[in-house]
Amino acid sequence: MLVSSFSTYEEKFGSTVIKMKSIDPDPVAYDLFPVNVIIEGVGSFDLDVLYTENDLLFINIEDLFRALKVPCTDGVKGISVEGFIGNAYQPYSIDFAKGIIKVGDRTIRTDDKLLKESGILYMESSLFAKAFGIILDFNYRSLTIKLKADFELPVVKQMRLEKIRSNIADIKGEVVVDTLISRDYHLFKFGTLDWSASSFQNWKSAANNAFGLSLGTELLYGEANISMNYFSQYKFDDRQLQYRWNWVDNDKTLIKQAQVGKISVPLISFINAPLVGASIRNSPTTVRKAKGSYIINEIAEPNWTVELYINNVLVDFTTADASGAFRFNVPIVYGFTTLKLKYYGPTGEERTEEREMNVPYTVMATNEFEYGLSAGIVQDGDGSRFGKGEFNYGVNRILTVGGGIEYLSSLPSDGFIPYATATLQPFSRLILNGEYVHGVRSKGVLNYYITKEILLELDYAKYVEGQKVTIFNSNEERKAKLSIPLRYKKINGFFRLDYSQLVYSAFSYNYATAMFSVYYKQFSTNASTQINWVSEKDPFITNDLVLGYRLKNNYVIRSSVRYNASSSSFISYTTELEKRIAKGYLSASFQKNIISDDYYINLGCKYDFSFARTAVSGSQSKFNSGTSISAQGSLAFGAGNGYIHSNNNSSVGKGGIVLYPFLDLNHNGIFDKEEHLVKLSVARANGAKTIISEKDSIVRIPNLNSFTDYVLEFNDSDLSNIAWRFKHNTYKVLVDPNQFMRIDVPILAMGEISGMAYMEKENELKGIGRILIKIYEKNSDKVVVETLSEYDGYIYKLGLKPGEYRACVDPEQLSNLNFIAEPACRYFTIKTSEEGDIVDGIDFILKKNKE
Repeated sequence: MLVSSFSTYEEKFGSTVIKMKSIDPDPVAYDLFPVNVIIEGVGSFDLDVLYTENDLLFINIEDLFRALKVPCTDGVKGISVEGFIGNAYQPYSIDFAKGIIKVGDRTIRTDDKLLKESGILYMESSLFAKAFGIILDFNYRSLTIKLKADFELPVVKQMRLEKIRSNIADIKGEVVVDTLISRDYHLFKFGTLDWSASSFQNWKSAANNAFGLSLGTELLYGEANISMNYFSQYKFDDRQLQYRWNWVDNDKTLIKQAQVGKISVPLISFINAPLVGASIRNSPTTVRKAKGSYIINEIAEPNWTVELYINNVLVDFTTADASGAFRFNVPIVYGFTTLKLKYYGPTGEERTEEREMNVPYTVMATNEFEYGLSAGIVQDGDGSRFGKGEFNYGVNRILTVGGGIEYLSSLPSDGFIPYATATLQPFSRLILNGEYVHGVRSKGVLNYYITKEILLELDYAKYVEGQKVTIFNSNEERKAKLSIPLRYKKINGFFRLDYSQLVYSAFSYNYATAMFSVYYKQFSTNASTQINWVSEKDPFITNDLVLGYRLKNNYVIRSSVRYNASSSSFISYTTELEKRIAKGYLSASFQKNIISDDYYINLGCKYDFSFARTAVSGSQSKFNSGTSISAQGSLAFGAGNGYIHSNNNSSVGKGGIVLYPFLDLNHNGIFDKEEHLVKLSVARANGAKTIISEKDSIVRIPNLNSFTDYVLEFNDSDLSNIAWRFKHNTYKVLVDPNQFMRIDVPILAMGEISGMAYMEKENELKGIGRILIKIYEKNSDKVVVETLSEYDGYIYKLGLKPGEYRACVDPEQLSNLNFIAEPACRYFTIKTSEEGDIVDGIDFILKKNKE
């Protein structure tokens, strides 16, 4: 009974119940039907199954494993399959002749639970859990299977890495879309707004208040941002005012980027004041990946997720340990780059830190040339003048040379600082960089991967005695770093060893640190040792140990202790307890400073509204008390229909997309007055969250990185009417800064036809399958679409635009079969209709050609 609604299976087997043979010669009755297999977080797919009269479910092994991306190949004579499975990639084999499954060192006998029919291999569902750790929960009523595994399935791993790999595809230009939407330039367009306010009350002194306001616009075809910060304890001056105009066009040749205002430039000289000026570059903002990588180690909040962006493109993410330490393998990219880190808390908190990447080398593709020019005035009170010109050139695939000149009028002598650089990368695991700055320093850096993941970094610099360009007063600087990732089953972590030595004329200062960080399920720990000493004197040694554990009901407890190994005494200890709630957390901490005989108690609460992030806390120490309160948020204007998007994260410098999906009745691609919006159930944008309005059917995609391409995807199956189709299913959009970019998305109402193909035999008509019907424009020989009649002769085709057509049986097929068709063609018209026009009666009678 189950198969009666699946005509393809009826055609193949002739009935709903079939007799099949396993290794056991006695035939058993089975129902054959498709089920929907659901993998949480991945999606679903259809799979053929057999269901026995004694309630056993048999699965098509090869189709299942192919869907899960598990390696699976046919064995000898088509009666066995083999491959690798699990995180350890254990070899497996299934022998249908012997009824034996081998997985690694294990052997399982199947007791007649393997079947082969019509060349297809089936296995009883419970064996998947026993042999492979794949649990199949079958629901007979809904004909669905919920699939879980005790290891990371290849298809899940593929999706986890898909975000990063899609970025690489973007870099290489591998993304193919239907429609490209370029930037829409404006002389002026407002905007976005960020705001913040905080207050700290100390019971023994005056309150400290701070306020911040930032505005984002498009001005003169570029991004213009201005921000002001006010602190009650300081007199306001121009250093608290930030402003910058940024223009980007990666399609240009001579100038791809330009900045005016308070600019940021990689410096050789020490400047402790803002730089107001302008800069231009011919380097694009896209990420162009080169060979190799290097490691950065930073500190965030414990257990926070950290994302790494290069030129506003997400390339990796990780989780900080119990002490907040994390590491990234940063891919080496061509040319001038900027780095951004985004921090996400366990309950959705977010803050962003953006800075230029501090990389001691630059690599270029062969024969590529990049330059940068910058000039401005330093706000140091003396009006010092600054200028810099720099270049990099890829000599060949292993050598990049560069150089330039920097000028600062406040320096002694003439203020000019010429320099030269060279980067050598003979293979991806080794990169060498040399830098010579005239009158300042000579520097060399080596990065070498001892194994695929163990990195050794050596850094040496020698400074010219008496130089005044930098504030570095030592004669030499020596550094060594060793980074080793740790992975064993479900245990992950890393070990890091750093050593630095500053050599002066009379002495040397040494500093070394060793860090060991480990994650295991809900438990994380970080142990570190710091040693510093001067020349031959006794070292000062401290140890830190941090333990963290995530309890049930979203409780997190962390304990830390600091120990002075030199004097064999404890310095301090801390205990923290956090309770995670839906949009924030409650926290309590106690810290005891043994050296100063003081303590510190803090109670805090953080809560994220949709429009603002708020925090309040109170603290008590032995000698003082205090309270604090803060809030921050943002507004983005121009999202259509008077909508203002409020957010608890920054909006200045970002952009957005506004989608107007409409029913394009005349198929001209233009949103005309008589046409109306269509409410979508789903809209997909890579790396972005879509908001579908219940009120006006407009789709809004906020918080996008400006000057960055985003891919939008639409699926016809997500539309509420089966006759509707998107004119374009994929769009590539370059986002405008500080504004929402409007995109009209036409949806076409298509027509459908139906009919029958009959075979006349002995004055009887019987439906005939696999007859090819070609549909042409009425007065043209150009084929618009084709369709095959089904096994019972039924003809059906959906997806025809309004217009006049003719449908004909393929003359070549008629000739090969020695048939004639009556009529040879049928003419019909698809009318314009919101619901899609339906034309039936497209019938053909095939007869044997007697000529």
